[in-house]
This record gives sequence, structure tokens and C-alpha cells, in this order.
Amino acid sequence: MSKKGIVVVGSYNVGLFLKSDRLPQKGETIIGHTFHEGGGGKGSNQAVAASFLGSKVTFIGRLGKDVYGENALAMYDRYGIGKDYIYIDDHVHTGISVILIDNTGANLISVVPGANYNLSTDDIDKAGEIINNSLIAGFQLESNFDVVEYGITKCHSMGVQTLLDPAPAVILPDSIFPNITYIKPNMQEASIITGIEVTDVPSAVEAGKRLLNRGVKIVIVTMGEQGSVLIDSRGYERFPSMQVNAVDTTGAGDCFSGGFMTALDRGFSIADSIRFANCAAGLSVTKIGVIESLPSLEEVNTELGNQGLKELIL
Repeated sequence: MSKKGIVVVGSYNVGLFLKSDRLPQKGETIIGHTFHEGGGGKGSNQAVAASFLGSKVTFIGRLGKDVYGENALAMYDRYGIGKDYIYIDDHVHTGISVILIDNTGANLISVVPGANYNLSTDDIDKAGEIINNSLIAGFQLESNFDVVEYGITKCHSMGVQTLLDPAPAVILPDSIFPNITYIKPNMQEASIITGIEVTDVPSAVEAGKRLLNRGVKIVIVTMGEQGSVLIDSRGYERFPSMQVNAVDTTGAGDCFSGGFMTALDRGFSIADSIRFANCAAGLSVTKIGVIESLPSLEEVNTELGNQGLKELIL
């Protein structure tokens, strides 16, 4: 039986979004002009994005027994995400993040993981059957790292593809790299992980080659306005970003990951999956918020058609 569907192992954080004309400096208080609250967390965002774009998605994670956790479960119901492996922690609050945004769309983010750090290897094992039947499993670094590495290793042993979005970035042990099918750092994350300062396409390729040498199968470095770079054993390919008026870049990387996994799940090539993900992420930055800014499949398909990429339309 061919594998199908997506599992995302990771974090949920309620997002508190504060927008002001500019970001505060150290020790400075400024007055903002816009506030809203929404579901967030890199794992949750990626799961919602993939489901919103049409894939069957199961989320594995932990929530606190509080109103934020209740809101998260209601959101997963709205988006049709499988929640059989979402566990409620009676003693720790749901994860929370505070996002400061300026008028250019740039942001600063602070996260308190809460229940996310109580995700366990047992939680991964309980979901063994659904993982084994899935095409790909997505991971990030907002959960306990030992659990992330265990999950990636378990997926690899089952023949399930893995995508690691290495944020927040840390120096990773050599043992994890051979079990990663796809790693998708941005420029800052690639710099931290590899020790190579990534500022442009040549340095992104150099960092990608270093990750390939450590055992990763495929590297995708996202570079904002400079687009994305795919590095694999055959060489590299650059994909331009969409030209848009960015309002809020928060969550664009998560939208990219969700779109990329969805396209792979639909049978797209890796290159075409990046094109699809680039389009989804580009549309997402034109609106404020994370979940609220996710483009619909219809919007992505319309934009792909406008770009002459009709063969990518799902």
C-alpha cells in the first residue's frame, strides 16, 4: 500500500499579535495600534496550512487544560485535522507566543512552550500506525529536542519521509542528519546550524552542501525576497519569490512547509512542490496574522495560473 497523508509532530502556541509603526529597541516601550489573538505554534501552523490546502493531516502534540487549549481543539475541528494524538496536560499551560510586528511586516517573537515541552516519546509511539501509513512527517524545534530526534529517527526507520523546519535554530547533533529527508532552514537558521554565514545564493549552496555531507538528503534554504534554493546530490536550483506587498511575514515559513508537504502528498516533484509552496507563502504575507492569512487552495491555484504554472494546479 502506498503511503499517503501528512503527520505533523510539534507545537501549538496561542499567538498574541501586537502591531506598531516600528519595533521597540532594548529597554524601550512604544505604543502600538493593532492587537489580535490567534492560534499559532510552528507545528500547528504547518498542520493547518497543509489541511487548508487539501491534505489529510494528523497532528501530534500537547495542550494545557485551559481556554487556549480548548480554542486549539475547536480550531482543529474547523480545519478537519486529526486530533486523536493530541494530549491534554492537566498541570502546564498551553504554549504562548507574543509577536511584535512593524509597518514593514518585520517581526520579533518570544515563545513560552508550556505543554509543548511535555510531549514524550510515548506520545510518538502511540501514533505509530498513523505515522507508518503517512507519506511525510513534519517536525520543528519548539518541542523537547530528544523527542524530536526520536520521532525523526522512528519515521526514517518506517520509510516515512521527514521534513525538519529547524526553528528556533540550535546546533544539531550529527546523529540526526542521516534520518532527515528534507531540512528547510531560512538564512539565519542555516547560518547557525552550519557555521556558514548565509547571505546570498552562493553561501546558501555552500551551507546546503555541508548539510548534505552530514547525511541530509535534500536541503531547501528559504531566503525571503531572494526566493528559495534547493540543494541536493545533483547540484542546486534557485526559485524566485513572489513579488508582493508584504504586510506581515509571521508564519510565512510555516505556510511554505505546509504547502510543500501538501504538494508532495499530491505527487508533485520536489521542484514543483517548492514552486507551489513559494506561491502559498507569498500570498500569506499579504495579510496580518498566521492562520488568518493562510491562502485557500483556490487562491493559490489562481495565482499559479496567473504565473503560467497551470500544470501545478491541484
